[in-house]
Amino acid sequence: MTPRRGTASWRSLQRDSPAIRGKGDTLGGIRIYRLGTQSWTYFPDWLATFYPPRMPQADALAFYAQVFDTVEVNATFHGLPSESTLRTWYDKTPPGFSFAVKVPREITHDMRLELPAVERKTRELLRIAGLLRDKCGPLLVQLPPSFEPSLEHRRRLQAFLDLLPIDEYQIAVELRHPSWADPSTAEALGERNVAWVLVDGDQSNARKMLYTADFTYVRWNRSGLPMRNWSELHYDRTRSLDWWAEQLRALPSGVETVYGYMSNEFAGHAPASLRMLCERLGLPCIDPKAKWPQQVLF
Repeated sequence: MTPRRGTASWRSLQRDSPAIRGKGDTLGGIRIYRLGTQSWTYFPDWLATFYPPRMPQADALAFYAQVFDTVEVNATFHGLPSESTLRTWYDKTPPGFSFAVKVPREITHDMRLELPAVERKTRELLRIAGLLRDKCGPLLVQLPPSFEPSLEHRRRLQAFLDLLPIDEYQIAVELRHPSWADPSTAEALGERNVAWVLVDGDQSNARKMLYTADFTYVRWNRSGLPMRNWSELHYDRTRSLDWWAEQLRALPSGVETVYGYMSNEFAGHAPASLRMLCERLGLPCIDPKAKWPQQVLF
């Protein structure tokens, strides 16, 4: 699991990590960017566009990790993977790689954070996530739009966050009902160093901007536009990318790390959209074809 800010192990991890560093207004002028996509398992759409043609799906994660240094794991939203799966993910990725782990929908959508009902499942999630050790990135707690900011839901959210070991994990919360974006929410998250998730997309909480932790978490979600496949860009999202690049260049000085995850549904092909964003931020980006076996290129 990722050491918390301020500890010697956290400082060592930040120094040794291959994460992209870019100019920012943090102390010292450097901000860390961890940018990737929402999942890596897009077959066959990403074959011959991102992944080499005919590459086995079992090799996808190892290849992905040569291009991006983080990924958001959507599979955990639908159910916790086996221990052997987590160990395989760990072994197939290089040092410094980061997995953002999505909290299971059973906790967030079905039981809606109600304690003590979610306690056993939450402790199992923490045990499984811990198998990723130093490669465990933020835990993403995504609540449905129907989880409005009532007194009962505020109580549930605070009690659930108090259940999590925030000294051991980075926690990010995506509150999809737009009324959550208020000073009391910012205060409740801020006192725990829990990040408010920034989102773009066809949803009511889009572009509600709060900064409540020493890191921020961005999700570029579905645009609501029809897509034929995930193998190519279908829409020009230049204006949206320009807007986000401006926001990320102007983050508050206390935000030291940016985790960001692009969806295929943003414009059609997440890796291409992410490279366009990196170019706007002046960050280095890797052409995946540069990692293809040489015989594929000729």
